Amino acid sequence: MKLPGSLAAGAVVGLVIGAAATALVLTMRQPDGQDAPEARMGGGRGGYVPAVSIITAEAASVGKTLDVIGEGRALKSVALTSEATGIVDEVNIAPGKRVSEGDVLLRLNDEQQRIALERARAQYPIAKANAERYEDLLNTEAASELEAEAAFNDYKAIEADLRAAQFAVQQRTIRAPFDGVIGLTEIEPGDYVRAGDVVTTLDDTSSIVIEFAVPQEAARNVEIGQKVTARLASGAGAPQEGAVTAIDSRVDPDTRTLRIEATFENEGGDLLPGAVFAVSTTSEGQPAVSVPGLSIQWDRAGPFVWKRGPEGDAVAAPVTILQRTDDIVLVSGEVKPGDLVVWEGADRVRRGSPLPGLTTRQSQPSSVGSANASGPGAAGGSE
Repeated sequence: MKLPGSLAAGAVVGLVIGAAATALVLTMRQPDGQDAPEARMGGGRGGYVPAVSIITAEAASVGKTLDVIGEGRALKSVALTSEATGIVDEVNIAPGKRVSEGDVLLRLNDEQQRIALERARAQYPIAKANAERYEDLLNTEAASELEAEAAFNDYKAIEADLRAAQFAVQQRTIRAPFDGVIGLTEIEPGDYVRAGDVVTTLDDTSSIVIEFAVPQEAARNVEIGQKVTARLASGAGAPQEGAVTAIDSRVDPDTRTLRIEATFENEGGDLLPGAVFAVSTTSEGQPAVSVPGLSIQWDRAGPFVWKRGPEGDAVAAPVTILQRTDDIVLVSGEVKPGDLVVWEGADRVRRGSPLPGLTTRQSQPSSVGSANASGPGAAGGSE
């Protein structure tokens, strides 16, 4: 019995479609008989390795940050005054010039004092020899004890006159008491200077001490050796780093603030005494773990991060967020410093998914301030 032509054509088309489907299935098989990766993605959770970036969680701390205004002063500073009265003979003061300890800055006319010094120097050896001679005569009973005592007293009086004459000469010369930068002066040779007149100033600017005050509530957050950053209050110049070197022993009863001193190395001379600075310092704070902000995931129980478990699989580690900045989050919980956590691609991870090893490493801060306390005239900042 012959089949109709339409049925024969349909049978041929069916055979062709079946052959094409069989060929497609065969192309999805690997040579070893396993399914292709695309097929495995929908299979078991343990076989698929998501495309993620892994980073190391780092130790950090959550401290309190204080932003205040401070005033700088030189490490050493003195106003040089004249100890004597007289006419100025010599001036070696160049404003802004660096001088060394012992350099002569100003000299008064000392002719009269030098005459007295020469007289005392001439009398001294005679008086000393006379005293010694009378002591020998006293020992041989050739002179009385009264004569020997008078000679000795004359010797001591001349010795005192000699020291007084030397001191009078020294008073008429002003020398630099330490290394530093000399200030301005209006004194010229020939001027008449009185005892007590200020001649010039001298500042040791190798280091700058910045004084600032913090509220009494924040006093416990500052300790000796704590790092401090400062820059000009106008914002000009690069920030400088120093450390707390002194803390007052009491709170000011009028302002209820505690005075702090921080010392900054000033080799470049960028910090000037008397300038006003914006000061910032952060306390050590409680221990925490630093992870990138993209690592934080959320579920019904709260925030967590995906970390690489001992077997290389994804483990959900619940955390508590302590501090958040633009890129970094400080947390506590079931993640420790050194743990490998998922940084990018965390939304592709499922519990038990195999994770790769460390793929990248990002430098993260060791401490981040969690609050800003502003003292009198504070520069500002938000908690």
